[in-house]
Amino acid sequence: MNSLGVNPIRRRRVWVGTFAGLAVMTLLVSGSGCTIMEPSGQKSPAIRRAVVSDGWLAMGTFFEADLRVRPDEAGRARAWLVWARAEMERLEKIHSRHDPESELSALNRELSRPDILLRSLEVGPDLESVLFSSIEVWESSGGAFDVTIGPLIDVWLHAAKRGVWPSVEGLRRAKRRIGSGRLLLPGEGELGITTQGMRIDLDGISKGAVLDRLRERLRTDLPGVAALLSFGQSSVLALGDPEDASRVEGGGWLLELVSRDARGSRLGVIRLRDRALSVSSSVGSISEIAGQTISHIVDPRTGAIVEGTVEAVVVADRAAIADGWSTALLVLGAERGAIRLVEKAGLEATVFASAGRIASTEGWDALTAEVSP
Repeated sequence: MNSLGVNPIRRRRVWVGTFAGLAVMTLLVSGSGCTIMEPSGQKSPAIRRAVVSDGWLAMGTFFEADLRVRPDEAGRARAWLVWARAEMERLEKIHSRHDPESELSALNRELSRPDILLRSLEVGPDLESVLFSSIEVWESSGGAFDVTIGPLIDVWLHAAKRGVWPSVEGLRRAKRRIGSGRLLLPGEGELGITTQGMRIDLDGISKGAVLDRLRERLRTDLPGVAALLSFGQSSVLALGDPEDASRVEGGGWLLELVSRDARGSRLGVIRLRDRALSVSSSVGSISEIAGQTISHIVDPRTGAIVEGTVEAVVVADRAAIADGWSTALLVLGAERGAIRLVEKAGLEATVFASAGRIASTEGWDALTAEVSP
């Protein structure tokens, strides 16, 4: 979907998750290059929407937008896509740690100054909003998601490069410089810290934050639109019903979980409407130290490497929260205690871990739907 325009109805399958190893997710919908999926015995609606779609490289991955609108709204939909592209570029210049000119990079340079404990720093509203969401996930996950984890990651990357295990003292020094609880956000466009040498990395939550921003404008510009917005096939936002414009409840976009085992086992179908979904996986993210294979996932609470592999799917009202929580579950794993934390946060999730362990929230089954193949 690289061309901007109203696409004809045709058929195809769209991947929306890079679930390497155990499971992947495919999207099954009707319209622009999508497979038409309908419950058994249900007839197709007589009136179909116009499809306006586009896709481009953004934030280090590929972004895709699929909008379902009335034919007379196609021009406004195209205008929204032009705005969305510019807005994503603007937000990337705020959130990115990879761009030395970004607001976040400038903030991190200030956080390294020796006098930082004596003053507060000004932060713009977009950056402040993402930081608030980050702290929210940090608190609700018991510290399993932490945007200040950078110093610990540095220790382990250096150890892997040298092929020597990090020292206990080195890990302790790094741990003293992390912890989102050390960020002071009074909500007045200011940021303070209680520990020198901290660094903020928003990679685990910024794509979701951008999706939340796009949704705000989309609902203003195109009320009642059905849309699927996806970042890199891992952060997804689904709005409305792609087939029936008159349906105000139920319906939605269908996403299928398919195993990557030799049989390609079908694990279920999720129906998503007016919610966000995030997929995270530690499969394939490995290194080696002194002949021993290790994961790239570090527990910010302990400083230790997380053993085994974990893949997580989280559904939330806000995309930023879904992103942060799917990252947190790579640390928490498929444990009942982790699921209780997810449920307490008011989210739905399923987690696949090593040795075939699976854990899901009680409400996960309500998201699934039986559909005809």
